[in-house]
Amino acid sequence: MESKFKELYDRLPVFGQNIILSGYSAILDHQRYSGKFNSFKKLLEESQYYSSEQLNNYQQNKLQDLIAYSYRHVKYYRKIMDERNLTPDDITTIEDLRKLPILTKDLINKNFTDLLSDEYDMASVAKGHTSGTTGSPLEICYSNDLIHINYAMLDRQYAWAGIKLKRFGDRIAVIRGNVIVPLHQNKPPFWRHNYFHNHILLSSFHMSQDNLASYIDKLERFKPKVIDGYPSTVYVLAKYLKNSGRKLKLEAVLTSSETLFDFQRELIEDSFQCKIFDYFGAAERVLFSTECDKHEGHHIASEYGITEVLDKNDQPVNKGQTGYLVATSLHNRAMPLIRYMTNDMSAVKNGLCSCGRNLPLMDDVATKAEDLLTLKDGRLISPSVLTHPFKPLTSIIESQIIQEDLDNIVIKLVTSSEFSQADEVELIHGLSERLGKDVNIRIEKVDFLTRTTSGKFKWVISKVALGI
Repeated sequence: MESKFKELYDRLPVFGQNIILSGYSAILDHQRYSGKFNSFKKLLEESQYYSSEQLNNYQQNKLQDLIAYSYRHVKYYRKIMDERNLTPDDITTIEDLRKLPILTKDLINKNFTDLLSDEYDMASVAKGHTSGTTGSPLEICYSNDLIHINYAMLDRQYAWAGIKLKRFGDRIAVIRGNVIVPLHQNKPPFWRHNYFHNHILLSSFHMSQDNLASYIDKLERFKPKVIDGYPSTVYVLAKYLKNSGRKLKLEAVLTSSETLFDFQRELIEDSFQCKIFDYFGAAERVLFSTECDKHEGHHIASEYGITEVLDKNDQPVNKGQTGYLVATSLHNRAMPLIRYMTNDMSAVKNGLCSCGRNLPLMDDVATKAEDLLTLKDGRLISPSVLTHPFKPLTSIIESQIIQEDLDNIVIKLVTSSEFSQADEVELIHGLSERLGKDVNIRIEKVDFLTRTTSGKFKWVISKVALGI
């Protein structure tokens, strides 16, 4: 919301804010679900069962159209291809993509105007932003087709979880980065209603231990089929239920936008008595991957974009090997991002899912590159292997690992009153076993852990230059 509108919103009573949110949602629906949305939805319903050959043909046809369009209408790509003596006829297969260079965030910032198609106007084109959790936010221009297929993808993920997403659909609780409750408010309700969508929006910024009982009570009254949120925020609710000896039965939990760690998945699924359907959709809109009901990995949406997994020298890695995710959107004509280097790492799995779909399977986005810990001996430690020492310690409500330098790591903890000296010793011992005895580990107890302005949370933060 614009600042002046937000000031007005904050002054309204709760009922007025509910009406504003519902009306605003109706306006957004027109943008998201008009145009080609229904044709994309129909495509995705059919293409999920395409053969591998059909998926490959679809990608190559869309790629050829994209390259030809980009050469005609995007100054940046015309210059790049001319410098390399390339024409659109030289890039007709997915393998041919490697004739073009990697596109980085820095290159986008430096060539922003030249990356905008000459068929679009900077003043009126739709824009989106990355959250800026890894530095400064990045602005991207979106075509209408990209917006429509993005929401068709989200609709398919909800359908895989057995949930009807669109307006007047199933009851859904959303807990993301929307500042829909004024930050100065210190009493319930810490949520607002979107009547148009039958949603309740929970604040991620008021989740203190004193307030969490009211969140759970509201969820029990609202009776949502699903909660959709960041893993870290849903985990806080699940942890509270666990510590209170309670369960809240849902049909599904959907998570995205952060790394989902195994300790979070286990506790969330136990507390809400259902499975998590985790999905990954980069704000740059180049890659979308979703979980089906078999939960054997994330299906890469071949209809959405082309995904490469590369090593530090920009060379393809073998299936099963972790590398950097580089992706090409097949639907964004406003600002084509071709071979865009994301900041995420994963691996394409060997084999296909037992669900029968031929969409490739990707591991969880195990980490962002800057979340790896770099040790003196050159070892790189994934956050996933650091989760285990925390699991048995039920007195820890939230935690965060910060690597200050090669020698020092700070563990910030929000704890219950049951947290003891023995718990601290056990935690440090478990981490030392994995990091080595020469790493100094310091525990710092805090009242709350800082989130970004978008409500996101990073469990591991490394201030050490990545050693790969």
